[in-house]
Amino acid sequence: MKKHFLYLLFPVVLFSGCKDDPEQIPAYLELQPFAVNAQGGASWQKITDGWLYVNGEFLGAYTLPATVPILAEGESEVILFPGVKENGISATPNIYPFLKRYEVQHVLTPAQTTTVSPVTEYEANVEFPWESRGEFDSGSTLQFENRDGDNNTGFSLSTDGAFSGKSVLMEVDTAHWLIEIASEKASQLPVTGEKQVWLEMNYKNDMPFTLYLLGTKGTSNELAQVVYQFNNSENWNKIYLNLTEFLTATAQEDYRLFFRTSLPRNESNKFTQNNGRVMLDNIRLVHF
Repeated sequence: MKKHFLYLLFPVVLFSGCKDDPEQIPAYLELQPFAVNAQGGASWQKITDGWLYVNGEFLGAYTLPATVPILAEGESEVILFPGVKENGISATPNIYPFLKRYEVQHVLTPAQTTTVSPVTEYEANVEFPWESRGEFDSGSTLQFENRDGDNNTGFSLSTDGAFSGKSVLMEVDTAHWLIEIASEKASQLPVTGEKQVWLEMNYKNDMPFTLYLLGTKGTSNELAQVVYQFNNSENWNKIYLNLTEFLTATAQEDYRLFFRTSLPRNESNKFTQNNGRVMLDNIRLVHF
């Protein structure tokens, strides 16, 4: 509400008037979930959010799908960035830097709804150190080695309950309750912090497991960092882990992913279940 005041040479205001501006009627954008032009499409991703800009103005991050009122009309530029939950935490949504933003021109009309159906794909200069071998469905797959010292434990590639095709399966029981496996090396990852490095992975598990990052330089001993503790996930889930800080903290030459899982115990050191499974798929290191 604008107020107009008339001041005279007296110490008292003699007249005051007000006039209401007419309320602007918004247009509406109906934001649909992202389609993804990449292996597996949107079903292999977990793009939960869209970061919205209209005519260069940031209007917020929205859980997709969403209908958003917009105080704009006529020819307008709409930009939507694909967003994920960084490190699997709902409180830390972030634009996923390796997927392209979606740009479109729409004529917006007050009180009318315009549907936005965004499409994205990986940026052309994205690097995948292990290429597609972390999908475990071709002749050449990402390699792991057993690190727990028990020849009766290990991992296999299984179609039973797999995410797609074949997935890594780690199984334990009360006789062999611990599994530790390490991936093959990934070399020349950016370690200065100028370029981000993320890990994408699908997982399904009926017992907790832990991901570590192992780093080596030359013949030095491995440096181990805990990256993430996974709770049980009855259904297949997708996570995006930002490894940048872990890499800058150690600045090693080579890195491995190290997975550790053991059969859960209670306060009396008794097993709380007789067996357990952890399944992994679509393991991708991603950086520019």
